[in-house]
Amino acid sequence: MRQALTRYIIRRGLQSLFLVWIATLIGFTIYQLAPGGPLQFLDDDPKRTAADFERLSALYGLNRPILVQYLAWLTGEDWFTILPGGAAWQSGQCRANPERCGRGILRLDFGRSFYFKGSNVIDLIAERIPATFLLGFSSLVISVAVGIPSGIYAALNRGKLPDHIIRVTTVLVNTVPEWWIGLLLLIILGGYLRLVPLGGMETIGDGSLLDRLHHLALPAVVSAISGWISISRIMRFEMLEVLNQDYVRTARAKGLPEHLVIWRHVLRNAILPFVTGLSGIFLIFLSGSILFELVFSWPGMGRLAVIAINSRDYPVMMGLFVISSFLGIIGVLMVDILYGFVDPRVKYEL
Repeated sequence: MRQALTRYIIRRGLQSLFLVWIATLIGFTIYQLAPGGPLQFLDDDPKRTAADFERLSALYGLNRPILVQYLAWLTGEDWFTILPGGAAWQSGQCRANPERCGRGILRLDFGRSFYFKGSNVIDLIAERIPATFLLGFSSLVISVAVGIPSGIYAALNRGKLPDHIIRVTTVLVNTVPEWWIGLLLLIILGGYLRLVPLGGMETIGDGSLLDRLHHLALPAVVSAISGWISISRIMRFEMLEVLNQDYVRTARAKGLPEHLVIWRHVLRNAILPFVTGLSGIFLIFLSGSILFELVFSWPGMGRLAVIAINSRDYPVMMGLFVISSFLGIIGVLMVDILYGFVDPRVKYEL
């Protein structure tokens, strides 16, 4: 089992690396085909000239063929000089100062930001990853803590009042946009009642654990709404499916206590689809965090992405795209491995 699992991880790891490369290729192509460009900010300058465009294009290497730009972004441009005529492929800033040569994303060099005055892209993203993961993970925990018990309780009381209340509540809440609920609660609880902060991750000058939890509470609860609704529906449906299986009726006929029937036979099989979709749910939280980070002024990757898009900060946009793709692929791999521990019927084979 251990050797098969090791081979499976190696094989899936290689597949994951290939998928990451495909993601970089697709992302780079999309950004190249998008209207505008990194130098679009010059359109707002009435004193601009054609020479300004040419000078900056040569400085940042934007006048090179797309394939050369992709190769420099992926592997760096400091090694171009070992190729015949490779120095001509380097950007103007690289030829003027070798220390400004990009090392490529393979060496975790995503370039320098246009908007944030030359700051390293990897540093900008690394500063915001913890905030986004904290919000996403907290939302996932709340969704699981509320969704699984409510789904189980609704299934065990099918057709009764608790089942009707849970189903109607999920339908009603699901019809209202989460960001609107967040704004409403922020106005009422933060603006009028002063029970929660109006935004941010911490109070300036404080930053204690209690203060951060105070700032996290409302964004995490609001962003968890769609999660616990989905999980509750999945668990209810799967529980009802498993409860009607022959082996469950056999276990009851043998006199096994009801709580053991539910725990050993029903819940373990009903939770498998949830484990399969766990990575997808977490990725939804991460991708959906853009709205909540804007509403609650949360300093995460989503808010950084909006700033980068509005300012045409291509290095930051590409860095966020690659890192998000990588995290998503790794998340799917981890769930595939976890699925084998939850379901012993799964065999890891080459």
